[in-house]
Amino acid sequence: MCLEKFCGKCCEMHRNPVNCLLHVIAAIVVIVALWYNKATWILIGILIAVVGHIIQAATVKKAKKKKR
Repeated sequence: MCLEKFCGKCCEMHRNPVNCLLHVIAAIVVIVALWYNKATWILIGILIAVVGHIIQAATVKKAKKKKR
């Protein structure tokens, strides 16, 4: 049950296509950076993912305002 809630929350958090795309790009960057041991690129990958979450939060906030 706990895993179902976690998966549902993850799906909800990545519903925005831009956020999802940025997370795919970030995952690829981090995997390649881990392969080549590049700490700077790992941080860049994490930054890309954070930008995706900021975009997601902005769109959710905008949608909530629109509903009211």
